[in-house]
Amino acid sequence: MESRTMTYLRTLVGTAMVSGCLALAPAQAAEKAVIYQAFQSIQYLPLYVAINEGLFTKHGLEVQKVTAGGGAQGVAAVIGGHADFSLQDPMTAVLANLKGASLTNVAMVVSGVPVWMVAPGDSPIKSVADLKDQTISAALPPSTSTYLLQNLLKEKGLSAVKLNTVAIGTEISPVTAGRAAAATLYQPQVEQALANGYRIVHDFAKQYDGVYAFSTIDTLKSTVQKRPQMVQSFVNAIADAEKLMQTSPQVAFKVAVAEFPSLDKAVVEAAVKRMLAQKIYPATPSISRQAFQAGLDLQISIGNIKQGEVTYESAVDNSFAEKASKP
Repeated sequence: MESRTMTYLRTLVGTAMVSGCLALAPAQAAEKAVIYQAFQSIQYLPLYVAINEGLFTKHGLEVQKVTAGGGAQGVAAVIGGHADFSLQDPMTAVLANLKGASLTNVAMVVSGVPVWMVAPGDSPIKSVADLKDQTISAALPPSTSTYLLQNLLKEKGLSAVKLNTVAIGTEISPVTAGRAAAATLYQPQVEQALANGYRIVHDFAKQYDGVYAFSTIDTLKSTVQKRPQMVQSFVNAIADAEKLMQTSPQVAFKVAVAEFPSLDKAVVEAAVKRMLAQKIYPATPSISRQAFQAGLDLQISIGNIKQGEVTYESAVDNSFAEKASKP
């Protein structure tokens, strides 16, 4: 009869062999997902944090980021099946839906308006009221910054103000050349201008105080139906990134500097710090009805969308973000 000691040893060895086999078994392959971003932009830092800090990997995804060169191109990639997600102004997806597409917005990435108007430090322009009969430099449409500027001028009754529209990212050039009195800028151009003696004339970020669906992640409604867990995992990673940026700003600084190595480190960190402080980077990926309506109202104001033509329910699926935002 086999002794109890031998039985114990045989069992122990068998267990070790099984454990060894399990350890050698290949890990479950990560599910692949492709996201097209409109541009490589510091505004999209939550996406870069999710990638660089391994948060997609944590949620079982292998994510490929592609720069489309514009919001419309990113949305087209999703519609054409080249991408699972795209990141840009949610109204680009809404406008595509009005033309027959079937997209839905699932996560907030830019929750405020990252646009500021600046003027030279010695300029007599101190506020929007001082822009009367002046020329302002702005990005070539379609650009949300330019639409916001036009809407502001309309509200203030400044119809005589002229716009000098140039390629996005070069808006400060006409001011430098004396062809415009002020410029509306995104980051990090704002911090670069401030470092060179400019000052802020109007703060769109303060005007909307973080309640504006400026940039969101969208996907096909069929993807939501067929691959809900993949969508949830993607949104979970974005939620983790946004929480990490709020609790550990140094991580946000580190990733931003790595993503934009050609820019001055101080400028990059100042841009991230301002956008965190002014709620441009959301605390969660949830897309509120109020934030979506703010973006929709602008499109209605400029005539791209008719009143009553689009609803929050038809354009947003907030269920994934709500689930990801729960403690």
